[in-house]
Amino acid sequence: MEIENAAASAGQAISDEEVIQRVLNGDDASFELIMRRHNRRLYRIARGILRNEAEAEDVVQETYVRAFEKLNGFQNKGPFSAWLARIAVNESLSRLRRPAFKQDRVSLDDPERQDEVKFMSELTFSGPNPEQLAARDDFRRLLENAIDTLPKGYRMAFIFRSVEEMTVAETADILEVEPATVKSRYHRARKLLQQYLAGMVDATAAEVFPFAGKRCDRIVTGVLKRLGIRNIPMEDTQ
Repeated sequence: MEIENAAASAGQAISDEEVIQRVLNGDDASFELIMRRHNRRLYRIARGILRNEAEAEDVVQETYVRAFEKLNGFQNKGPFSAWLARIAVNESLSRLRRPAFKQDRVSLDDPERQDEVKFMSELTFSGPNPEQLAARDDFRRLLENAIDTLPKGYRMAFIFRSVEEMTVAETADILEVEPATVKSRYHRARKLLQQYLAGMVDATAAEVFPFAGKRCDRIVTGVLKRLGIRNIPMEDTQ
């Protein structure tokens, strides 16, 4: 285990450019460092665009294959991560244009959308217990679903800026748009998500802290017992 950890640490200490040079010098196995280092980001980018997990995984694989084949073409004009991301974006957009690619999603502006999702989570967590962790997982899925419904341009800006925490300049470079466009799309995406989640709160507010069924029966039985009143089944009173 110590040897594996040391190898991992050493891999992290090596820059992308050094790894690339190793690969170009014939050490193909070193390309694994590149993949393990960038897997998560590329998957999130592809998943954000395609809204399909299986397709996103295919895009990540295709991105690495194309990057490996074109490694000689990387000229250090910018971060290698941005070069990879641009390949993933282009591959994802290419798949979106295929006639066979279908997306059964609706817009955030569709009022019927609110009837399909329940707001299941607390908004703040302090020392999360199992119930809170489960609620947070529900909220994560709700947020992912909300992000999926964003228009493509807004969704991509949000994924790069908020999920991947990339700068405006980095995002603009990868998406090949002006920084002002990134800012406006990101701002609009956040506003749409806030409106969407606020709508979920409004739609479910009247349903919180339910008081019915076994809980109601338990309270009634306890009070009657304390008062010395015989608990008469409801059907007997009709």
